[in-house]
Amino acid sequence: MNLSPHIQTTVPLAAGLLSIVLAGLIWMPLGQEPRLSSRDGTEAAAPTGPDPQTLIAAGAQELLARPLFHITRRPPEIATVAVPAPVVVTISLTGIVESDSVQVALLRLSNNNQMFRARVGDKVGNWEVLDITPSAVTVITPDGKREVIGLSQGN
Repeated sequence: MNLSPHIQTTVPLAAGLLSIVLAGLIWMPLGQEPRLSSRDGTEAAAPTGPDPQTLIAAGAQELLARPLFHITRRPPEIATVAVPAPVVVTISLTGIVESDSVQVALLRLSNNNQMFRARVGDKVGNWEVLDITPSAVTVITPDGKREVIGLSQGN
């Protein structure tokens, strides 16, 4: 038998679609949970939850307050709190005072106008002074690294 090309493609597609629908109808009841019934033969009560009418009423209140197709409709404003950026504190060397047996570094923190006098082993903020030379100071930074601060830096 000689069929048109249109029928030759349509019939197998329709048969395949029909078999998929029938397979879905057969398997769908198998995947459902069995219904529980009480001992007297009546069906068990439906699970409790929010009342659907209450949910619809709450949604309607918002729709009335903010009409759907109105030029002034805007999404509800959500208050956000800006998180301040962490303050990065730096240390600068202002001067070095030397005498016969004592060396003192004059240091200043970026978040404080006060001048700090420090000797080797002293701490200024989170920095510890390791060494003082005539033109520089070696410190341990708050993250544990060694840093050399010269007189020309930070002034």
